[in-house]
Amino acid sequence: MDLSLGKLQHLLAVARCGSFSRAAIELNLSQPALSRSIATIEERYGFAIFNRVGHGVEPTAAGLQVLEQARPLLQGLRVFESNMGLLAGGRSGRLSMGMAPLLASELVPRFSGDFFGAGNVQLRVMVRPGEELIEALANDEVELIFFPGPHVADAGEIELQHVGDARPVCVVRQGHPLLARKRLQLADLADYPWASSVEDPVGPPIPSRSRMVCENYHILRDAVMAADMVCICSQAFISEELRDGRLVAVAIEGMPLPPTAIFAGRLKGRVHSPLAARGLAAIRGYLAG
Repeated sequence: MDLSLGKLQHLLAVARCGSFSRAAIELNLSQPALSRSIATIEERYGFAIFNRVGHGVEPTAAGLQVLEQARPLLQGLRVFESNMGLLAGGRSGRLSMGMAPLLASELVPRFSGDFFGAGNVQLRVMVRPGEELIEALANDEVELIFFPGPHVADAGEIELQHVGDARPVCVVRQGHPLLARKRLQLADLADYPWASSVEDPVGPPIPSRSRMVCENYHILRDAVMAADMVCICSQAFISEELRDGRLVAVAIEGMPLPPTAIFAGRLKGRVHSPLAARGLAAIRGYLAG
């Protein structure tokens, strides 16, 4: 027989109540069932835990030592059980995830506000290009990654799941010289710096020889608003700047901008932790909105 949470509760209830009958009522057990539970422990270890005194009981000398150890043990088990419930509900634990730069700039501020809304949780976000995220996932540095599909050519041992789409837009600052031209062509970009988070953006080659590369899209956004740069980023990320006119969307002939598929990735055969499942659902919801 192994001691269980229930038997520890039985021991402490009898000690607290000083009576089998009162403890049985508190525990919602029959008195014979409670007596058998205590007797089983005493028989298993070969010594009496309680002395029967009149209509009640009191701990023996050995029983006092048992109860002294049982109290913190029971409390620890209760904390463990509570923590297991929090983990199962995605309200406790640690989540390490990776995101491509633009996705992180767009989604992490919103996600963190919801993530820390309840429970005792820890969040670590790695911001890297897609290929580096794949490597980090393979090395168990993160549990879950999110990235635009074109950024990863071969997922290898990564299980991918389409979680939504991002709508890209080409933008320049208010008052940019390109806004005075009609029917913009790729060649028109040659005289203006290109702003990007990667050295070689996916899509048609950009004729500009000047380029700013920065993984932080908040910095890129502010730089584009301060200089005559051209940048492609998520429409959702710069929605406020587009509304108030600080950034202006431009259409470039020969530069189609279809929606970009966003994928979540995990190692094949792995099961999401409750926190990761909660995070995946949240990101999917943001992209759908």
